[in-house]
Parts: sequence; structure tokens; C-alpha cells
Amino acid sequence: MRIQLYDRGLPQGKKLFSDLETVCQRMQIDYDPEYIKDMSRVYSMGLQGSTILLIDGEVAFVDKYPGQKELETIIQEYV
Repeated sequence: MRIQLYDRGLPQGKKLFSDLETVCQRMQIDYDPEYIKDMSRVYSMGLQGSTILLIDGEVAFVDKYPGQKELETIIQEYV
């Protein structure tokens, strides 16, 4: 499972990534999530936003900042 969080370095995005790491550890996901500030990658895919979460190359959400429980639910959909 590949989890990538694209973010411009916003405080909400940094907290989201911290929560994402915590959830992945709790769920015992072997692959560590990536925090990527190079937004040109997702823009080249036709996506726009300040914070974009991709799971296995699919958009999970754009410009949302869910809590840990909601993140866990989202990730479980992809497991």
C-alpha cells in the first residue's frame, strides 16, 4: 500500500501527516506514508488543491483534514 500526502507545508497538512503516521502504525501498515511538498506532481495529474491524499495512486481526498478515526476508516477502504 502506498500512501502519499501532497501538501504545501501548511500547519493543517503537517498535523494531518502526523495523524496519518499514527494511524498507519496503529493499523500495522508496513509501508510508511510519504509527505511530499512538490505539488507539481499532482498538478500534472490534473488535481488542484493545497492538500491531497493519494492511496495506491487514487485520490482519497482533497483539501480535507479528517481526524484519526476518519483517516482509519478511509485507509481501511483501501486495505
